[in-house]
Amino acid sequence: MRTSNAHFFMAILGLPAYNVLMFPALPSKMDSELEGLRTDVIRLSASLGSGLHPRVAQSISELMLAVNSFYTNAMEGNPSLLGDIEAALAKKFSADQSLRNYQLEHLAHIATQKKMLARLEREKELDICSADFLCWLHREFYSELPEEMHYALTHEGGRVPVLPGELRDRPASVGRHIPPDALDDVRGNLGRFHEAYSLSRLEESMKMPAFAASHHRLLWIHPFRDGNGRVARLFTIAYQYRLNIGSHGLWTVTRAFARNRSEYDRHLALADQPRRYDFDGRGPLSEENLVTFCKYFLRACVDQLQFMESILELHYLERRFKQYLAIQRSQKAMSKQAVTVLEALLFRGEIERGDVQSICKVQRRRATGIINELLDNRLVSSSSAHGSLRLSFTSDVTLHLFPKLV
Repeated sequence: MRTSNAHFFMAILGLPAYNVLMFPALPSKMDSELEGLRTDVIRLSASLGSGLHPRVAQSISELMLAVNSFYTNAMEGNPSLLGDIEAALAKKFSADQSLRNYQLEHLAHIATQKKMLARLEREKELDICSADFLCWLHREFYSELPEEMHYALTHEGGRVPVLPGELRDRPASVGRHIPPDALDDVRGNLGRFHEAYSLSRLEESMKMPAFAASHHRLLWIHPFRDGNGRVARLFTIAYQYRLNIGSHGLWTVTRAFARNRSEYDRHLALADQPRRYDFDGRGPLSEENLVTFCKYFLRACVDQLQFMESILELHYLERRFKQYLAIQRSQKAMSKQAVTVLEALLFRGEIERGDVQSICKVQRRRATGIINELLDNRLVSSSSAHGSLRLSFTSDVTLHLFPKLV
């Protein structure tokens, strides 16, 4: 268990835990590296996907819902592949109960993220740093799971019920970290969290450090019996959205965390450590280590933005797309006319069904067959039986078009 020197520090001061655990919440100043990282994140996010047709970008953002679920659930020990998530979205579940439960976790995460983004779009004044919003995220995720999955394992191997949307009312430990014990301590820390990170209360220059610091401090509080990691990562997406650096959902920092979990855990643990000397901030926790975490977090953001920029650059995406289509044609897995439609969709973004006939220079009956071929192979999607067509990225297409994405 993580020994909490911060608790000893508080006892000396005669302060209750919930009044001081959140200090410091932010770096006391911006140094040149933090400022540079802040600038890079804003610049890269503004240009990401700029060469893509908006409809193609929308299709990729829908793919990224599954990608984000892949990585966030991988961090929880879920071994699903992208194809397993794709099957779950099509209501095709594994006969193995454990694998089926993993699929249900993916569906729950994707559904919750969709609801969250829709709510953020609808409720412009919604305060994402409030305890109410965090509890709502927790409740929505667990409400998407069957009741038999509303349990968490204890260190002793027992099971305790997880109450959707309810704050933790019992002690907990996370590795060597001992979060605030009592319900009042949890509530007090969440109140401090709300005060420290609400965007309406922050100076512009401190919003990016708050984006980073809030991720750690929410995990430090550990407000729920279980599901804290998932809620923290969803919250981080919400913060990203509110900062207008979401790039229409085309990137996720969770990919960096999951692909190098040991580095992520090391930086979280470092930011947990108590103040070391007189000039290490003014609270019980180390300000220097919080700054180190913020820099790590923002470097991870820059890394993911640069990665996505490299695979979404239109010239290279077009080349990989044509390579994929050529392979499909050589294997006789796709007709020449279907290839023609897909090539058009990459640049036009959306095609009316009636236009397929003229694009392929075929009779109406053959055009209908081409459309059915594309729909049956899930290479295009449509909002209705007669709606327009746009690209759809299956797991097979994704592995070829977006190498190393998963």
